[in-house]
Amino acid sequence: MKIPFLVLSFVLQCCFGSSLFHPLDPLNPTEIDQIRHIIEKSHLGSLPNLAFHFVDVEEPDKQDVLKWLSYKEIKPNRQAKVVIRARGKTYELIVDLTIGSIISNQVYSGYGYPPLTFSELLRASKLPLKYPKFKKSILRRGLNLSEVSCVPFTIGWFGERVTKRTLKVACFYRGGSVNVFARPIQGISVLVDVDSMKITMYTDRLRAPVPKAEGTDFQSPKGKHNSTTCNITNGGFTIEGQNVEWGNWNFHVGFNARAGVIISTASIFDDRKRKFRRVLYRGHVSETFVPYMDPTSEWYYRTFMDIGEFGFGRTADTLQPFYDCPGNAAFIDGYMVGADGQAQKLPRAICIFERYAGDVAWRHTEIIVPGKVEHIKPTTYLKD
Repeated sequence: MKIPFLVLSFVLQCCFGSSLFHPLDPLNPTEIDQIRHIIEKSHLGSLPNLAFHFVDVEEPDKQDVLKWLSYKEIKPNRQAKVVIRARGKTYELIVDLTIGSIISNQVYSGYGYPPLTFSELLRASKLPLKYPKFKKSILRRGLNLSEVSCVPFTIGWFGERVTKRTLKVACFYRGGSVNVFARPIQGISVLVDVDSMKITMYTDRLRAPVPKAEGTDFQSPKGKHNSTTCNITNGGFTIEGQNVEWGNWNFHVGFNARAGVIISTASIFDDRKRKFRRVLYRGHVSETFVPYMDPTSEWYYRTFMDIGEFGFGRTADTLQPFYDCPGNAAFIDGYMVGADGQAQKLPRAICIFERYAGDVAWRHTEIIVPGKVEHIKPTTYLKD
């Protein structure tokens, strides 16, 4: 006997219904615009080079949410947590959308810095391509600069004294392959000061052969995908806004830039007690840790914390029907916030479908392969 199970899928971007009816609903574009207007009209709006680094729902207390779920009467005030940066300072704000004002404003004085914006990462990735010393390094290796892509990486913490927002940029050779990470250009280290957006350290300590391109050109097949992993079954579920009902299950689906897909307030109907029993208040991937374990100067810092440093939501991609999700899938669009405070739409951020057995996810994409990615608003810069 085949037992169906429900799958929520997204490729490592939020979603909102026609009306706000759950305290944990993600921010919709109207609310995002309201947040931006509130901040711009405050004294913070006059700060130079103001940038939005994080905007998400400020979750109400758990007991208030559970009380609302039980009685559907008093809804907690709708609030947002906002992290902005200007004049070299990081501001943590709580914006109350119900009353339309900033109710908390603190300058962050602890260790670390706010999440990097997409525009910062993109600008940093292009700095080496215009840097004279880097151009000479590429020429000495006999490589074509137009086939080079660079990727900004967070530097981690390995005992160094870090007093500025910095990135390290590594570069790869695309020639002959779309699998850009298969062809690293070894021996070069580039340190970037993010606030000034300048290269502050550059070393070229060795020249090693670039790995060959043969056997690395992995791409998804053209046309409609007929993989058995996308078998079609009956839908078996209903979606109202962010709430999903499936069999004897009822749960809320959310999404944010940090955690990606979030399942919350999940309940299952208890036949013996004849009522719903709560089994999960909030669940999401907490972190993925990818240590490369290479002690050389160009590699030791590459110990990625994918959620804490980059964000699962920020690295999500639009799901493709019949490739990522079967024909019976329901899709939910996503909304996040750019550095300018504007809402950014990601079509088909999440898909939900009922299926039997098989592998769920098999596709992977990169933002540094020119012309290969349809992404949220900042994609226009990728065509440079």
